[in-house]
Amino acid sequence: MDMNLLEQAGRIEPWLGRTFTCVCGKEHSVPIRHISIEAGALAALPSYAAERGYRQLLVVCDRRTEEKAGRELAERCREAGVEAPICLLEDDHNGELAADERAIVQLMLQLNESVQALVAVGSGTIHDIVRFVAHRAGRAFLSVPTAPSVDGFASVGAPLVIGGFKQTVACCAPEAIFADLALLAQAPRPMIAAGFGDMLGKYTSLADWSLGACLLGEEKCELAALMTFRALELCISHTGEIARGTEAGLRRLMEGLLLSGISMLIAGHSRPASGGEHHLSHYWEMKYLQQGRPALLHGAKVGAATVTMSRLYAGIAQIDAEEAQALVLRRLAEPGRLSVERMEAEIREAYGAIAEAVLAENAESLNPDKHAAQLEQLAARIAERWDDVRQIARSVPAPERLTAMLAEVGGPVTAGELGVPAELQEESAKYALYVRNRYTVMRLMQWLQ
Repeated sequence: MDMNLLEQAGRIEPWLGRTFTCVCGKEHSVPIRHISIEAGALAALPSYAAERGYRQLLVVCDRRTEEKAGRELAERCREAGVEAPICLLEDDHNGELAADERAIVQLMLQLNESVQALVAVGSGTIHDIVRFVAHRAGRAFLSVPTAPSVDGFASVGAPLVIGGFKQTVACCAPEAIFADLALLAQAPRPMIAAGFGDMLGKYTSLADWSLGACLLGEEKCELAALMTFRALELCISHTGEIARGTEAGLRRLMEGLLLSGISMLIAGHSRPASGGEHHLSHYWEMKYLQQGRPALLHGAKVGAATVTMSRLYAGIAQIDAEEAQALVLRRLAEPGRLSVERMEAEIREAYGAIAEAVLAENAESLNPDKHAAQLEQLAARIAERWDDVRQIARSVPAPERLTAMLAEVGGPVTAGELGVPAELQEESAKYALYVRNRYTVMRLMQWLQ
């Protein structure tokens, strides 16, 4: 890898507003113009808006973030000569806000032609709603995180729940991000722990991406992967300070979350930062939606799911090449276990009302000809490249280490601690692999169990 890029991979500033040809051969672009991570960053937004010629903003909040920062921001904007009415998104029947059709319509109804930019004041959910509407309406998008809880602030993808199915829609990155450390320090402790849990998931998302490259020849941008790993290191090396909620800890956590988002911008998808651990999280979320239950914090789910994925990797690391070959041959002797028909039946059984959306997501893998070719390729490469697979597995920390780090910041370490019922845990272990048509350790385990 180009040493100049290597040296910059752990920093945010060199990438802002930059277009460049990567070592992977592709041209990448980071459309984010400005990021401020400091105490008092909120106060800088009105002058930024004025400099950009934005005379009317729409400040998007819920009832919680309006009180924390929305009203103050709107007043500061008015003092600076920038109109900034507030759009207050209403909670659902569970007293929560979801990034779904209902919330999107609420925002669209308050968006008029004079609004030049939308300002998301909140955590991940509000950002996803605003990101989608800003992109579809052709408005600028400004970001004010109120909690360091997710890594999606800087990305283009908006995870939306449409018809009960969690899907990521390509939208736009924010033009500027104002992460006020004084504001972030007021975030509830579980949300800070959730941000750390989301970052911990990069251990397994990066391993899953490496599996896809190793076994299926999937394209992998080494710069994006390195940026994600550097972002993870920022957080791991400051675990104690994050746990104590110090300004230095929150700064590093926020830097890690934003750098992870920039890595997704560079890759053009969420692969660097989202693997099997996110698929488990999404599966639990969709089941909770179907049951009308209150949602769980995204990062908290990802953290606990990362521990689960790490156990799978730990098991793989213990399998030698001879045993792996025997397991592959046994699976090939039972063609029905990996058949298209079985996959379709499992999806329909597990996903119920949203099964058609999941079938569509997995359409390429369910194509009989492509499926047969992929099985043949996987059988050969698992045998040929098992040493590489074991090396990937060893890159994931032991579940005990991940558990200790999560516990230190006060995050739940198991699905049970989150409140996910045992039955749903067992179900998700079988069927969450279909949430995305993406190769993960869960798909590899189809050959090894």
